[in-house]
Amino acid sequence: MINDNLDDYLDNDNSSPRINPETARYLAHHEQKLYQEIETRKRFEAGLLFLCCQIGSASLAWLLFSLQTTLIIIQVSAIALAMLPGLIDFSDSFSFELSSERWEVKHSRPMQSVGKLLIGGAVGWTSTKRISEAVFKTHQQIETTYKEIREAQTPKTTTANNQYDLIGWCVLGVVGLLIFSKMITSLFSEPSK
Repeated sequence: MINDNLDDYLDNDNSSPRINPETARYLAHHEQKLYQEIETRKRFEAGLLFLCCQIGSASLAWLLFSLQTTLIIIQVSAIALAMLPGLIDFSDSFSFELSSERWEVKHSRPMQSVGKLLIGGAVGWTSTKRISEAVFKTHQQIETTYKEIREAQTPKTTTANNQYDLIGWCVLGVVGLLIFSKMITSLFSEPSK
């Protein structure tokens, strides 16, 4: 608003008070310097947002893993957060113009936007990759342990038969010894008259 008034005042030749050309040049230089500082601040904030989203993506993945959230929710949220700066940059630099004669799509910084999207996707994917591997390894170990427990609980037919055979032979041996000892004692004992 103030800028428009200043531009009108500087450009208006019919205005009664005349501005010194040196003052006008100084004001234009100061205005340009302010615009450059604003652009620098925007770039710095965009870089800071990009860095925070990448770090936040990895932290969010581990936090959700600690909260025992499902794997797909962890992956989607981490990748979406990591790609957020690229999506913001893509939407800011994208323009669509429609007129009665033609329509036009413009993108002022395609490489920068695509680069941010790719880096965000890669960071989001790698931050969830270790979690995915840990979950799959744990799942495999649980299956292996479950199989071992199941095998230990089901009696094996050869082992069970061998145990029953051993018990049978022991009982038969004890009965045989009792009969043998009874026969020996009856042979050597005097017949009663």
